[in-house]
Amino acid sequence: MMTGALRQAGIGLLTSVSVVLALLPLYPVYSATEFWVALGGGVVLGTLLALAGARLRLGALNVAGLAVAAYFVFGGVFALRSASLFGAVPTVGVLQDLAIGVVRVWKDMLTAATPVAGIESLFIAPYLMGLLGALTAGSIAMRAKRPQWTALPVVVLLLTAITLGTYAALAPAAIGAVIAVVLLAWCVLGGRPRGLENLAETSTRRGRYAGAAGMLAIALAVGIGVGTIAPLPTDRAVLRDVIVPPLDVRDLPSPLTSFREFTTGGAAMKLFTVEGLPQGASVRLATLDQYDGIVYRVTGNGSAGSGQFSRVGRAISNPESGSSTTVTVTIDQLTGVWMPDAGYLSSLALGDGMPAERRGDLNYNAATGTAVLIGGLGQGDSYTAEAVLPRTPDDAQLAKVRIKSVSVPTPQSVPEIVSTLASQFTAGADTPWAQLHAIETKLHTTGFFSNGLEGQARSRAGHTSERISALLDGAQMVGDDEQYAVAMALMARSLGIPARVVMGFRPDHPAPGPVMITGADVHAWVEVPFDQVGWVAFDPTPPKDQVPKEEVPQHRQKPQPQIQQPPPPIVPPVQLPPAPPAKQAAQGPTQADLGVLWATLRWGGAGVGILALLLGPALAIAAAKARRRRGRQGATRAADRINGGWQELVDVVLDHGAPVPAGATRREQALALSERFPEHAVAPLAARADHAVFGHAEPSEAEIEAYWADVETATQRIRGSVGWRGRLRASYFAHSVLRDVRAELGRIRWRDRLPDRLRLFDVVRELRRKGPRP
Repeated sequence: MMTGALRQAGIGLLTSVSVVLALLPLYPVYSATEFWVALGGGVVLGTLLALAGARLRLGALNVAGLAVAAYFVFGGVFALRSASLFGAVPTVGVLQDLAIGVVRVWKDMLTAATPVAGIESLFIAPYLMGLLGALTAGSIAMRAKRPQWTALPVVVLLLTAITLGTYAALAPAAIGAVIAVVLLAWCVLGGRPRGLENLAETSTRRGRYAGAAGMLAIALAVGIGVGTIAPLPTDRAVLRDVIVPPLDVRDLPSPLTSFREFTTGGAAMKLFTVEGLPQGASVRLATLDQYDGIVYRVTGNGSAGSGQFSRVGRAISNPESGSSTTVTVTIDQLTGVWMPDAGYLSSLALGDGMPAERRGDLNYNAATGTAVLIGGLGQGDSYTAEAVLPRTPDDAQLAKVRIKSVSVPTPQSVPEIVSTLASQFTAGADTPWAQLHAIETKLHTTGFFSNGLEGQARSRAGHTSERISALLDGAQMVGDDEQYAVAMALMARSLGIPARVVMGFRPDHPAPGPVMITGADVHAWVEVPFDQVGWVAFDPTPPKDQVPKEEVPQHRQKPQPQIQQPPPPIVPPVQLPPAPPAKQAAQGPTQADLGVLWATLRWGGAGVGILALLLGPALAIAAAKARRRRGRQGATRAADRINGGWQELVDVVLDHGAPVPAGATRREQALALSERFPEHAVAPLAARADHAVFGHAEPSEAEIEAYWADVETATQRIRGSVGWRGRLRASYFAHSVLRDVRAELGRIRWRDRLPDRLRLFDVVRELRRKGPRP
């Protein structure tokens, strides 16, 4: 016979497996081995606390106190190991992070780009959920009168993990089927206090084990099969859709405004050292996508061309294809928040000399390849990045693909000369690729280069609307990368082609070893997206040796004799026509409005569905009780209405867990009810019902109303005496309603309700019984 301790250990193991399965949808958020350490540690702690509480009969407050103490004592070894002393002993900083993390970790996890491996503070979430989930489920399983309620916290954990997870589901069919089978096994074996012992003591326990295992195997196979065949939803609702990232880079200064500062410093301005950069590769500092007439800046507004910045850990989701490389950057004079990188990152790890807590300050925009460190980089800081360098097709290949339609912010305050020259430069170009090539060639060949340094032609810094107009409308186009890249991007945007400006560095002679990047290596170029290719770089800046002419021919007008001109005629003021009425909201709601509406409907529908799932059974049972009550109160005979009142009282007692003798008289039932509820006057109600049913005179309407009023008073007192748990149990598990349903199903003659084609089986069976005709 199993001992009590062994039985509780088996229950603890079963609940631990259920909790781990319920929290598996969180794994794609982390995709790291530290996730299993945090989750496993929390589940083991919660299970052990539940076992200790059950064995020692500890109260809820005592168990809660032990849980809080265990959370802080073991939080260092399971969640924050790198910040703990010897990897296990929590320091004051670790205790502070654990205390704050209970509240802050949820928002931080939702605003970080997945996978979040490397942001160690985020592992508090699986550790805490595993601890609380195992403790709650284990305590209910070992100590509750109805252990089937263990399924409730497990289901809540599963829904929470799905909501906090990502769009990528981790084997949803297998997880759903396995967790359903585990909960089914728990409800079957854990529902009876001695279910395991009775099962072990029977002489046919091997057969029962085999039968149970067969049933569970069939259920598991069916669940996995159906989940594999059934199409998964392509639009999965997660909280990440509605959480706004906290970083707004629009408040940061545009790095392009410092372009002339770098060129002025030149080779003497040592910015950073990069190691591992392939031959001919560029270093990206920032991708700029919005022009407001003053400056080209970084937005990260979430559109396809701008992307958005999210906190990242060591690993970064990178869908780009190309050649992989690993670069190490050591900062010298390039301090600030913008982090130089190459290509598109797959991982980013801070150097050993940087504090570990700064890893939570890393933000990355996967759409633009721009990295930001909140708080800024300092001299001597270093980091290592694994990146993918996309392969750039040649001109012949690009001419065969189309421009990809992506959304980027619309430029503001663009000079009129931009669109005028764009039309002139692209005259005769019949494809977007030909238009881009024409603009790039025209600026590259007809423009002149000057940084405005000593010994060079005069060239003002900046890329404001006035500066771009002066560049394009002057007798000679004179400028550097800052002006030419902005001019080409604005020309492309005037033709409806998405484009953005990239500021970075291009070393002249990259060597295999470490390369010092200086101010002389600063560069800016234009990127345009192509289908099945990605963003392709264009360089409209003229060569540095293409300097402007010293003498610029001036268009002189032939002087005219000064003749007194008549005064201009007086022109009456123009009467403007009345403004047309404002158009109604276009042709329906905008895309943003539809997105908000769809998100509202989706989350509202999910909320209604969850409420329907939780409250649906109780509402259905309440509706059945109300219908039954109306039928009893509206019976034709007055005596039947009195009898219906007594049956209503008996059903209420039955629903609240009190046994009622089947087939007994009213007085016998009243005697049994009086033993269960001695403080309530039940016997007089039974006597009045007998008098009404067996008496000579029919009861009056006043007597019926008084009887039902007394029944209502008695039922209210009975409900109040059983506590809220008893009332909740009666709302979801009404034995009287289930009895009525079984009785109704038993009265149905199912054979008579079958379609005629199904009755043919009876005819064939009858002919086979009679045998062949002679």
